[in-house]
Amino acid sequence: MLKPVWVVIRDALPAKTHVALDHFRNHGKLPNLQHPATFNEKIAYRKLYDHDARIPSLVDKITAKEQMGSRFGAEFIIPTLATFDSEAEIDFAALPYPCVVKPNHASGFNVFLREGPANEGEVRRRLGRLLRYRHERASEEWAYSQIAPRLLVEPWVVESGIESGEHGLIDYKFHTFGGRVFSIQVDVDRYTNHRRSFFDPSWTPMQFELLYPRAVYEIPPPVALKEMLRYAAQIGEGFAYVRVDLYEVAGKVKFGEVTFYPGAGLEVFNPPEFDALFGVLWN
Repeated sequence: MLKPVWVVIRDALPAKTHVALDHFRNHGKLPNLQHPATFNEKIAYRKLYDHDARIPSLVDKITAKEQMGSRFGAEFIIPTLATFDSEAEIDFAALPYPCVVKPNHASGFNVFLREGPANEGEVRRRLGRLLRYRHERASEEWAYSQIAPRLLVEPWVVESGIESGEHGLIDYKFHTFGGRVFSIQVDVDRYTNHRRSFFDPSWTPMQFELLYPRAVYEIPPPVALKEMLRYAAQIGEGFAYVRVDLYEVAGKVKFGEVTFYPGAGLEVFNPPEFDALFGVLWN
């Protein structure tokens, strides 16, 4: 009941106040926006003040894929099956199944379709709500305010049999600073019992947690680790910090997305010294 009230209050707040309150709610202290030092403080600063003109097209899921496909080849990206400017344009009978429909201007709002929906109207309404979602107001991530909301359709990778495993499709997220990979975040069991582990570029485990506990089982390095490291470094070059998300599908590297505001700067490191260490690397 309180959530709608908070949304109204949040949208009425100045961006700086909203960012400061969110930081306080998650980290127990106000961010130092004048002289940001920790990783999460620097994300807060970037959200408010870093208006790098290169960023919006790279966080737009549609244009980012176009750029990466042009730069590294069509094999580097998961195929785009269709794009739509509105939910009304979708012809569900013409979509290849299984597939995923996602908005280009937000993260974590995927609609998975194994087959044509029994209730097309309900799915269409849900997609319409996603298109109207104002991601930039929810977390004050400036770049998303520069994107025209659209819908992207891709193959449902796991369900289509391209890649499946005991722990689902594994997300490999490369934290890069000035084009240098410092840490590899590995997310597994995302839809069952989400775990998150970290490794250095030589695949030595790093002893910290971020939002989710570490996996309790051994995670082997991807077969294409060296290739992934090379892609991440090339994509991250020229940016003080960016996270490059990749997959390994049938032994080949596939582009996921690039993230300039991971966790909106609200995820808590354990121990907190790693928040400071990541912040030092972000020069």
